[in-house]
This record gives sequence, C-alpha cells and structure tokens, in this order.
Amino acid sequence: MAGGDALTDQLQQMLATVLPPELGEVLLPALRWRPVPGRMIAVLPNHVWRDLFVEHGLDAARTFLRPHELAVHVICRLDAEVEARDDVKRFATFLQDPGNQLALAASRRVVEAPGLEHNPLFLHGPPGCGKSHLLTAIAGEFRAMLGDHAVLELSGPHFVAQEAQQLAERGHNELRQRLEQAAIVCLDEIDALANRALAQEELFHLINACLERGQQLAIAGQLSPRKLVGFEDRLVTRLMWGLAVPIEQPQTETRLVLVRQLAGDAAEAMDQDELAKLVDTLAPDMHQSVMLAERLREGEQVTTGSGMASFDRILETVAKRYELRPGDIAGKRRLRQVAWARQVALLLGRRLTAHSLEALGGMVGGRDHSTVLYSIRQAEERAKTDPEVARELAELTQTILTER
Repeated sequence: MAGGDALTDQLQQMLATVLPPELGEVLLPALRWRPVPGRMIAVLPNHVWRDLFVEHGLDAARTFLRPHELAVHVICRLDAEVEARDDVKRFATFLQDPGNQLALAASRRVVEAPGLEHNPLFLHGPPGCGKSHLLTAIAGEFRAMLGDHAVLELSGPHFVAQEAQQLAERGHNELRQRLEQAAIVCLDEIDALANRALAQEELFHLINACLERGQQLAIAGQLSPRKLVGFEDRLVTRLMWGLAVPIEQPQTETRLVLVRQLAGDAAEAMDQDELAKLVDTLAPDMHQSVMLAERLREGEQVTTGSGMASFDRILETVAKRYELRPGDIAGKRRLRQVAWARQVALLLGRRLTAHSLEALGGMVGGRDHSTVLYSIRQAEERAKTDPEVARELAELTQTILTER
C-alpha cells in the first residue's frame, strides 16, 4: 500500500480477511487508495479488477470507512490517467461574466470538496445563460481527476422518458451500477420533471442515496427550487438542502467574446462596431450567440444596416404567439395581454430592425420616444427575472429570423 497511511493499512488488512483468499492474494497488491476530502478512492489496474472489487470488497470497505465519515469511490487506473480531451468543457473554457461569478465559485468549491459543501448544487437561470455549460464543466473537472466512471450525466427529458423507469424496476442494472460508482451525478433541465410523478419519486430516492453515500449532486434548471411548479414538496425540500445559485444572462461584451471565438476569421474580418451591434441586437443570450457565430462562419452576410426583419413581420409573429391580431398590438388598446404583447413587439423591433424609437412608436399607435423606451425596458426586466419570458423572446426571435 503506497504512502503507509495508517487508515489505508487497516483497510487493506480488513479486506484481506473478507476477500476470498485466492482473490485477495492478487487483488490487494494491485489496489491503491487515494484519499481526497470526504472519501477514499480505490484505484484498480483495469476494468476487470475494478468489477471484481465492486462485487467482493466494496460493501466491506464502505462499512469500515463509515465511522470515519468517508465515502468510497472505485475507478480503474486507465480512466484515472486519461487527460481531458480538447473538446471537453471545463472551467478554463467557461466564459466568465459578472452574472455567473457566484455560480462559478460555487462550482469550483464542489470540485475541491465534493459531497461536503453545497450538496446539492442547484444552478438556475434563463435559457442561454450558460448553466448547462457550467454543469458540463463540473463534470469535465471530475473526469480529469477521476476518470469517466466518476461522472453520471442525466438530462431531465431523458430521465422522464427512460431512466426513471429503469430505477423504478429496483433490480440491479447498468444504470444502478453507474450510479453507485459515480463521484458526482449531474442532472440538467430538471424543469422537465414537472408533474411527472414517477420521475420525481425516483429522483427523490436518487438524491437520498447520493447524499447517504457522500456523492456530489449538481442540478440545473430555469427556476430556483422554491419557485418550481408541479414538484412534490418533499423533493423541493431536498433540492433546497444545498446551495441554489442564480446565473444571469451574460453581458454584451461576454457574448461578443463568444461569437469571436466561434466565428474565428469570419468575425475578425468584420467591422468590429458592426459585429458588436449584431451581437447586441441578434444574440441576447448564449444560444443565440452560437447561432450567430454559425451563420457568420458559414459565410452568410449578416447585417443590421437595413434591419434583419420588418416590423410587420414582428407584429404578425407576436400576435400569433399571443392569439391576437396585429392591429390589436399596433392600436391603442390597453388590455394587459395586449399591452404585454406590444412591449414584446417593441423590444424585438429594437433588436431586429434599424428603426429608431420614434419610428417604432409611430407604428404602435403614435406613442412617443419615452413611452417606447419604457416599454422596452419593462420587457427587458421581465426577461431577466422570468426564464419563461426569456425563452419566449428567444423562440420569437428564431421564428422571425428563420421563417420569413
């Protein structure tokens, strides 16, 4: 046993008494223990040895280490020695922004002390703010340290469609084996579990099992746990046990950096003021920034000189979305639904056309500059605080730009 640590020596001696003699004689000399905060990592030479240890020695090791408040994680050396691939998202590839600093700091802490603090870690924010990237970066850091078997990544829609049923069967299957071996379990798009009784039941049991074994949980969704709708109270309580951290939409400068990185030479060849205007008007979030970069990289001549869409097209699309007539939005009616649709249309008109505020006001009942500006700011504020509104704006933008 490398290191001569007293606890690991005792652990090896205990395993020698519980393993079949013919297995212990060859397995124990190959077994290495790596202590990390809150757990002991068992490193075996290959997958065969790892599986044998899981079958014959893992339960005994867990029982032995439980009084020391240490969990056990098992990996093979081949996984542990694999360096992160260039395409794996990690913290180094995550674009920092004032709106994600707290979330990034909490994510780093989770990697430094898995299972000890911020468990579960719950990242929440509107679509395109970077929470999925950060969740993937956490997983990438764990892979780099512990290998692929240390990470189990799940998505809400897939969990509802398949994995919840597999867990409900209660028998030992591949998913349960992966779950038991993981050092961290990541679940993205938890919103998909709303009003899904079976999926919520299995997630509740999964969280309990992970917390009992000392495994880290990292979860992402659009709403904070206390604002989730269609979720059981007991599940919400579990999700609130750790740390819930908001992520805001990135600033224009951050989105501009992303577009430059992804579009490469196509972005560098552009007038940089024009590129900044494109990002500000056509890429309000990270998803739209990626789409803009793809259009530029593919050679599309994207400009804002004559506007990317007509305001008539915007009125038609917004009216259809809210089951109104374009004339309702362009008129003077002040019903709440009409007023909100008008604010949305003005915001999109500001983003997707070259019209001035005065011109936009003239097309919606002759409203003045200050009224139009107030409406746009109202819509922007709602988009910052309501993920559903941010999603609607992104979908409307996509429809307006692609279905003309």
